[in-house]
Amino acid sequence: MKKRQLILILCFTVVFLAPCVCIYAVHDSDKAVSTVTLIIKPACHLTIADEAVSETLIKDSSAEGAFDAGYVEFELNKPTLQVSSNQSWKLSVKSSGFSGPYSKESTDLMLKNDGAAHVSNGFSDYKALSTSEQEIASYDKGVKHEDHPCQYKILLDYENDIPGEYTATVTYTLSTSGA
Repeated sequence: MKKRQLILILCFTVVFLAPCVCIYAVHDSDKAVSTVTLIIKPACHLTIADEAVSETLIKDSSAEGAFDAGYVEFELNKPTLQVSSNQSWKLSVKSSGFSGPYSKESTDLMLKNDGAAHVSNGFSDYKALSTSEQEIASYDKGVKHEDHPCQYKILLDYENDIPGEYTATVTYTLSTSGA
């Protein structure tokens, strides 16, 4: 009888419990979660086209005309600054002052920003540069490849501007606001 009971139990197990295991295996599932995070920091980029500009005043009517007018204007759109930023930004400028045979004032170097948008602090007309930073453009949003064509002008004086080479370094700084 023991053998018969064992066979019955085994048959019961195979007939009734095995299908239950299969049914539960068909409905089995598992989940896992992945998190994707992107952190964007403030970013800006400034490029300068035609950054090295020069003029030569020679003994002819152009030199005399420039001295008589009291200034020499450099070529239009030289340099051209290009601004890209992913948030509000400002563009500043400063001059090193002149080196040369005469101690020329740094304010004799003037700049005009002919950009169509976001020009600030009166730089849409010529404005004297200084050795301190001055804001020449700004905007409260991001921009991509916004051009700021500029033009230099140097004041001249027959009495003080003796012959020689005068050089000034102009530094442009693009910064994001709140950075």
